[in-house]
Amino acid sequence: MRVLEIGGGIPAAFATRWLAGFGADVARSEGPADALTPDEGFALLPGKRRIAVSRPQLRELALAADLVVEDGRPGALAAQGLEPHALRAEKPALVITSLTPFGQTGPQADLEATNLVAHAAGGILSLTGARERPPLANGASQAWKLLGLHGFAASVTAYLGALVSGEGDWIDLSAQECAAGMLEFHGPRSAVDGVPARRLGNRTTAIWGIYRCLDGFAGVCSLQRQARALFEGMGDPELLEARFLDPIERMKDDEELATRVERFFADRSKQDLLSLGLRTKVPFGAVLTPRELLGSASLAERGFFDEIPTAEGVARVPGRPFLGLAWRKGTLSAPAADTDAVLRDWLGGGP
Repeated sequence: MRVLEIGGGIPAAFATRWLAGFGADVARSEGPADALTPDEGFALLPGKRRIAVSRPQLRELALAADLVVEDGRPGALAAQGLEPHALRAEKPALVITSLTPFGQTGPQADLEATNLVAHAAGGILSLTGARERPPLANGASQAWKLLGLHGFAASVTAYLGALVSGEGDWIDLSAQECAAGMLEFHGPRSAVDGVPARRLGNRTTAIWGIYRCLDGFAGVCSLQRQARALFEGMGDPELLEARFLDPIERMKDDEELATRVERFFADRSKQDLLSLGLRTKVPFGAVLTPRELLGSASLAERGFFDEIPTAEGVARVPGRPFLGLAWRKGTLSAPAADTDAVLRDWLGGGP
């Protein structure tokens, strides 16, 4: 599978990083010099071949590719002589994936957006932070990575379709719609009710939320079928009363129940709660700091982190997202270092 990444910022680079990891031949045509920070480059560029080519050569490479991924402004491809409809008319099996803040068309298409704006416009901030305080901005460019994740999934699906039918597609994804798709029932409920959904903060219900514990924060996500096991594990006999066991009645006393759960968490460590989850088969989770994540035995067992040699040493970065398929961690190429090799391999010639 040949993948051409054009001028990628985080969304395109994130999508194609997974494609490269799972075996695709990804050629990255460099974009603006500041498109990625050095740390982002360590995480998102391993396994890709980096090229610098002329506009005519770029068009030849696009037609030699199976998939083109880009995250420029609407119309950016056409401005480079790569108008998607024209490319697909010449090569119908070609898949083109465009990743933008607000899509290729519509009243907001030409608006600028930051990571924070993209998530706010999609409604995600309606779910973040304590309900009595302003929304919290999430970190690590999550809006752009969510867009890249959807770009990866849509691209491989369309590529499979092209292999089966010979017909590719032009995929138009926006960060706003990807964020809106993460709202679960909250967005549709507001649309049906006609009123804004209340921001829930750290918990949906008393037994589905995040609480402070002895050494940080931990959470529980108990379904109704797990409620009795949770209450038995908490060792509070009053929680086995019908008013707490019945899901409808329990909602009437949700604040009282939340106070009891909060006290229970406050006296226990993250590990205590995780161990309780194993014993009761109730989903508990610890909120880990970055340093704790690096030392996670679970992530180590899954081979989640890749170690990438860099000029500064070795960068430890997120790698394999799930088990079951072969994964190539790859190495870092210098900008434009692979131009001749890609032109030779894809086009049968040199510069």
